[in-house]
Amino acid sequence: MFTYGSGYFMIIDVKKRGIPPEVAVFFMKVLCGCFGVTIYGIAIHFVYRFFALERKGKLKYFEINYLALWFVIPVVGGFSWYITIEIFFESGSGSLETEYLRNMFNKSNLNFADFASIGGVYYSTNNSVNWRSISGYSCFVSIMVIAFIIIVVAGWKSWKIVSKLLEHGESDFSRKLQMQLYKALVAQTIIPITLLFIPFGVLFTIPLFNIDWQILNRIIVWIFAFYPVIDPLPIIYFVDYYRIPVIGLLNFFREKSLTKAYRRVQVQNQPDWCREKLFGEHCSKLEKIQYTSIFNKKKF
Repeated sequence: MFTYGSGYFMIIDVKKRGIPPEVAVFFMKVLCGCFGVTIYGIAIHFVYRFFALERKGKLKYFEINYLALWFVIPVVGGFSWYITIEIFFESGSGSLETEYLRNMFNKSNLNFADFASIGGVYYSTNNSVNWRSISGYSCFVSIMVIAFIIIVVAGWKSWKIVSKLLEHGESDFSRKLQMQLYKALVAQTIIPITLLFIPFGVLFTIPLFNIDWQILNRIIVWIFAFYPVIDPLPIIYFVDYYRIPVIGLLNFFREKSLTKAYRRVQVQNQPDWCREKLFGEHCSKLEKIQYTSIFNKKKF
């Protein structure tokens, strides 16, 4: 995914992967639709958190009778994104987008036939406005803005509730827990805004001004790929109920690894007459085989 001049594109090397261009284009459109699913899934998560903090019985809307509706909303968001690409962004031979990209490939000495692509171009080579791509851009922005407003409003209202709880906590334990949740809430509001909405919004907007921002081109795909890993980190880091068990688990594996390493060094430093005794008292059959292999190598 990258910008070039007044256009933005997603390409895939079909020759290297050995797949038909039509199949590659379809899966690229599905991948783009997943972005719509992602942002509306995040928005619903914020709504759920707000209902939980509000404590006015609205969590009943997330029970089984209404649950299907909440799953449908992200699917609709993803389908809307997919349909926008299908309607407003052509990828066939002879289209403005294809010819624009072909010129770029020719300048780079690449064979255009080896790649499949989708994308939009805001201005043609004679600087006339491509209203088709402009309309698609408007749809993208509208889809993103709706999800963005839901996240900001739900996040702001949740922040107000947590702030009041901090002022009127019933105990030190309650106050400490609410502070942890407050920090996690702030972080989890900032992360999707800075890693999803701003980068993709900039990606779709800067071609309007014929700006090539190569740094963004390099990182935006990685941002989208690693976002699911980054998103839960604030909860794990700020909230004791998650952080302490995770640290304990990591320490357990660390100590286990160090113990095995210590035993290996301890056995290697023993004279030959006591190694068999150490094997019998402390080691499994597999470890005996491993240690015996190490000693035989040392002898030779």
